[in-house]
Amino acid sequence: MGADLYIDSLFRPQHARWKALFEKAAQEQDQFRVGTAEWHRAQERVHTCFRQMYASGYFRDPYNPWDLLWQFGLSWADAVIPLLDVDSRLSPEGATKLLRMLFEREGVFTCRLALVSASDAKYFHDRYSELQAFLTQAITFGESIECSI
Repeated sequence: MGADLYIDSLFRPQHARWKALFEKAAQEQDQFRVGTAEWHRAQERVHTCFRQMYASGYFRDPYNPWDLLWQFGLSWADAVIPLLDVDSRLSPEGATKLLRMLFEREGVFTCRLALVSASDAKYFHDRYSELQAFLTQAITFGESIECSI
């Protein structure tokens, strides 16, 4: 479970380009006995293709301790769902509001990250940068974000 966000104009072509390669890699992997060197090499190809399918126009935030919005004292349900239209899309204006909301709560974010390890803090800073870039892309393109929250 988690929040899945898509910028369709970026996501759909990327996903389509890599889906067939992912399926082929998975079929090839099935030909090898689990745990063998060949199987591990094939598994890496499967993972590479899967990562590429979601490399553009997609952002996911899990509903668990690794949830980025929780580090801001926010939740997807309470903070983002009210910004969505009737089709569960976040408009460029809504994305701008979300960016502003996060910016305004950076103090909370900083305080919470002071309580975690350096590697965990880096993870959350990186995720925040990814979310900012994702939302900025949608705003720049003037495109609504499809949301499954």
